Amino acid sequence: MSMNPSGVEKRGSGATVRACDSCRRRKRKCVWAPGVTQCTPCALVNEDCLTTHVRKPRAKSQKRTRIAEYENRVRRLESLLEERSAAQPLAQELPPPPADRSIPLSTYVGTLRDEVNSWPLEEGPHLNLGTFELGLEDLEEDLNLPLDFDSNTFQGTSNPESYSLATPNDPIADFQTEPDFLQDLSLQPRMTCNDSERTNSSVSSPQTRASCDGYLPPPELGTSLLREFLIDFNTAVPLYRPYPMADHIRNCYTGGSDGTPIAWASTYVIFGIAHRLRAMSAAATPQDNEQADYYLARILEKVSGLLFGRPCLCLVQCLLGTAILIQTSSHPEPHALFVSTALRMAQCLAYNDDHAQSLNADQDQDQEIDIEQQRRVFWIAFYTNAGESILSNTTIAHLRENIITSHPEDDPQDAAGAVTAAEGSWRVNIFSLFARLAMLQAEAIEQVLSVRCITVTPETISKSTTAVLQGLQAWRKHELFQMSSEQLFQLLYRSDLIHVLNLEAAYFATVFRVQAFLVLEMNSRANPFSTDILAKLSEQEQHPCLKDAKRLLNILSVAPQGDIGVCWMIKIPVIAALVTVLAHTLHHPSDTGGAPSRTEMREYGRILQMLGTLAQKRRDARLQTARELCMRLFSKVDASRRAA
Repeated sequence: MSMNPSGVEKRGSGATVRACDSCRRRKRKCVWAPGVTQCTPCALVNEDCLTTHVRKPRAKSQKRTRIAEYENRVRRLESLLEERSAAQPLAQELPPPPADRSIPLSTYVGTLRDEVNSWPLEEGPHLNLGTFELGLEDLEEDLNLPLDFDSNTFQGTSNPESYSLATPNDPIADFQTEPDFLQDLSLQPRMTCNDSERTNSSVSSPQTRASCDGYLPPPELGTSLLREFLIDFNTAVPLYRPYPMADHIRNCYTGGSDGTPIAWASTYVIFGIAHRLRAMSAAATPQDNEQADYYLARILEKVSGLLFGRPCLCLVQCLLGTAILIQTSSHPEPHALFVSTALRMAQCLAYNDDHAQSLNADQDQDQEIDIEQQRRVFWIAFYTNAGESILSNTTIAHLRENIITSHPEDDPQDAAGAVTAAEGSWRVNIFSLFARLAMLQAEAIEQVLSVRCITVTPETISKSTTAVLQGLQAWRKHELFQMSSEQLFQLLYRSDLIHVLNLEAAYFATVFRVQAFLVLEMNSRANPFSTDILAKLSEQEQHPCLKDAKRLLNILSVAPQGDIGVCWMIKIPVIAALVTVLAHTLHHPSDTGGAPSRTEMREYGRILQMLGTLAQKRRDARLQTARELCMRLFSKVDASRRAA
């Protein structure tokens, strides 16, 4: 149909713009003159001017109307939540029964989920984990905050002062905090009751689970994380007693936690480490590490207050757990501060004397001291600090001569620290091996690598070095180290293989450090793990650590790789092992026994890709430089193999 406009078209208006079909098709300006039956462009080219398309006028903006509608919906939602909260039944304030030690731990933890779900539930606040960003790169500055700093402003997430917490009897002696630590009101969740209610200790309002689970995952997820922590981590690294920790998690879900930062931080340590373990599993997702970083940030919000607390077993455990979370993150360097602090605080415990009482005069004399667990926690702190001192070329925080406590048993009654085969009854105590290796590392640091050894004669240092290497060789004769990487892969679970990989990395770092000390003309100030020294060592023709380096890389090839906790922990020994193997191949191309096979070269390429992933995630110039050194050596070896 033709269009007969009443006047000249007004361009730019959504309600008045009109154009014929020909102009629309050719995308040209459609101009109409008054009193004509076709547009000017169609008249010029003698085309039919038809208009079959009718443009609908634009609707007016509904923005203001929608804002009012949203406000009404929010008010209705608030009213509905208030009605539901008022109608919610309250849980009776009864202390939960203690754990029955006759029940197997797996059964006890498995029934915990159903038990928690049976209690009344009030919806707690929802936390948007996607809005959280961890800032560990500024941790060094954050730990030096002034004393008047309000830690609640450190993070943009909700703070635990919104809880309504009572103080029922906690069945766990480990989680009883010292009296003067509780006097720090800036570290306490604020009570919602008024002063008159606080003075009447006999009358307290019953609590629902939401009164203290504002930062807890759902019960199904919480019990699953607890189980994974106890089985996959705490079995080899006995940081906590399993049954008391299961009771503590139950108290947190039922409202029985005392609400102190140290109690909640211990809970977040368990959940955070469990998420780190999930990130290394076969069903890992990127959200696992994000969840672990989320719980780590919750702990760091109150870390300044924890450091002001009196030394106690729970505080040392919390600091060590925080150090493990940091060490397995993309910013692992600050973990050494937490480890050394925990080790110094552990000196106030009674682990060195089986008949000693606690050094804390205010502690209840009737309270039983868990000497055995204190001893285990001390050894965890000691071997972690010793391994870090080997890598960082620093002194150890605790001398060997001050350790008079017994070493961990190879076969304790509760099997603490033992890793069991997936099939059969074979087991090995990883915890005991770590402790024995730590004593050798401490001996190497004190007798060979310390700065004071400069004043000692070379003959004395040579004897000390020989003694350390002989001790390492004797330690290496354990049956665990006689198995190949394929045998370990078939024998152990994935999580247990990671503990063996950490142990191998710690041993190789120690041997490499001592052997490099001899190659560098007994220069204790030179750090052989730095890129410059590694490049210098790669020019040497003899590499006494070749066998140990190949074993470490072979075990890593059957273990999980990527942006996961274990790779962040062992990246420095892995780089040194790669340089050792590749440099030996360059200097001895005819050595068929020491040259890597085609399969091994392919695995070394995967390891280099893993290091590239870590360097890109961290954006660390030193890590990138070390990887480039490995890449150059790898390219030379690959080129020589192709040429041959």
